[in-house]
Amino acid sequence: MARVVLGMLGLGTVGTGVVELLSKHRHLTLKKVAVKDVQKERDVKPNCPLTTDVNEIINDPEIEVLVEVMGGENPTVSYLEQAIKKRKHIVTANKEVLAKHGPRLFALAKEHGVAIFFEASVAGGVPLLSTIHKGLEANEIESVTGILNGTTNFILSKMEAGNSYASALKEAQELGFAEADPTADVDGFDVAYKLSVLAALGFGHFVKPDTIYKEGIRNITEEDMALAKEFGYRIKLLGTAARGGSNGNSGFDVRVHPTLVPLDHPLASVSGPNNGILVRGHAVGQLTLIGPGAGKLPTASAVVGDLMNLAGALKLPDFASYFQPAIDASPASAAPPDSWKCPFYLRLVVKDTPGVIGKLGTIFGAHNISISTIIQRGVEGQAATVVILTHDVLGKDMNAAIAELKKSDFLASKDEIGNAIRIFRAA
Repeated sequence: MARVVLGMLGLGTVGTGVVELLSKHRHLTLKKVAVKDVQKERDVKPNCPLTTDVNEIINDPEIEVLVEVMGGENPTVSYLEQAIKKRKHIVTANKEVLAKHGPRLFALAKEHGVAIFFEASVAGGVPLLSTIHKGLEANEIESVTGILNGTTNFILSKMEAGNSYASALKEAQELGFAEADPTADVDGFDVAYKLSVLAALGFGHFVKPDTIYKEGIRNITEEDMALAKEFGYRIKLLGTAARGGSNGNSGFDVRVHPTLVPLDHPLASVSGPNNGILVRGHAVGQLTLIGPGAGKLPTASAVVGDLMNLAGALKLPDFASYFQPAIDASPASAAPPDSWKCPFYLRLVVKDTPGVIGKLGTIFGAHNISISTIIQRGVEGQAATVVILTHDVLGKDMNAAIAELKKSDFLASKDEIGNAIRIFRAA
């Protein structure tokens, strides 16, 4: 295989993993790496110069491929644009840049006859994107649903074992799964970016990240975890991208939120920092992919896998067009959450007085909500916990019912709607 010359931006966790793996592929030659601080001590040192000047890589005519593992939106997107204009192919793990700027970057790549490879941007070491793009090319992708963030899955797994959210998050940070600021993970932003990328590959349009409904795991308690298990579920943070909406609505049904998943479902068994994804195609039916979704070597494996695919085709005429996915230049917006239909779990803290259950039934009935199960748990002082499972309900009806509940006189306090969590319903 012919020698391919690379330049890389970033030498953090993923970058050092890439350096490790490249040592086994001599035809992939790393010429230079751009870093913030060339004097910083590193466990893994590449056999090439380090520089703080990105232009030394972008303007080097010998470098054919830019590997971007620095992360962040700015100035990263500018570097990628400049490299594309210099006719360099791109291999990136940056889901945020792709989600926010993908339409422009892919149009620019097509204009300049280069390809963008991005397997590492979603699901780490799980070959999800290549499965959708090439492995399922004969299919119309109907939906992609799954656990797409290993950090939150690790936290929820620890909480199921009895840990508090705070202690589980601290352990995730100590192990390197979570950043010092965990907002992107625990509030759903990371999954939203990945869903935008998945929609682009599966449905032909990126979805604007700011239109994707995001609900994180900060409000999940050990009590919710225990109650879910008692009813036959586990709580997972799921991301969903479905074509045409889940109820025949126009637009794409794209969202991320905690979900009660039945214990006998494949996603319920995905524990720790792993990812688990269901891909449904019109011909193949449903496929399940499970594996490490993050970490140095799993993510680096996806990056180097892209480099090997690229290297194998680089000398062929017009090869870039083969690897350019059919993505429309105009991004799409996600369907509004009011249109989703699924069962719900609700945990309420109410005053321990007669007639509360009847009042709950009246409010739910007025909003077209059918109750499947309702139980009352331990009374503490003058308050009791009520847990309700519903049949399928439209999001707008549940939101209206919750708004009325908050105005009622039987909640223990204004904030005692402990939680409202969706129950898994196949997209």
